[in-house]
Amino acid sequence: MKNKVLIDTPIWIDYFKNKDEIADSVDKLIDSNLALTVGPIIAELLQGAKSEKDRKLLTEAISSITYLDCSMEDWVKAGNICSDLRKKGITVPLIDALIAAVSIKARANVFSHDKHFELIPAVELYK
Repeated sequence: MKNKVLIDTPIWIDYFKNKDEIADSVDKLIDSNLALTVGPIIAELLQGAKSEKDRKLLTEAISSITYLDCSMEDWVKAGNICSDLRKKGITVPLIDALIAAVSIKARANVFSHDKHFELIPAVELYK
């Protein structure tokens, strides 16, 4: 069985800009029911919507994807990820740490251009 894939915000942005390689990959994940999303990614996408039409399109597209809740356990894990990395002189955004925590718990890969995910132990990247 293939791993589920949590698709990060920059990938969605490229997808909606119809970048061929990204669009093909995301479409395959969606068609195979392997695509996942989480609240912070939805919020990031909606905050960047330029119009009500774009917001509606985003909401419809994302609503067809399996949604993962963020639990208190995920927030604690995210805080610990940030703390552990900071002790090594590495800073990652809290939202990326939360996405990582959720992906680790779900045993899902992360599809992202963001190099922060490469710095977080136990995160499996989608390639």
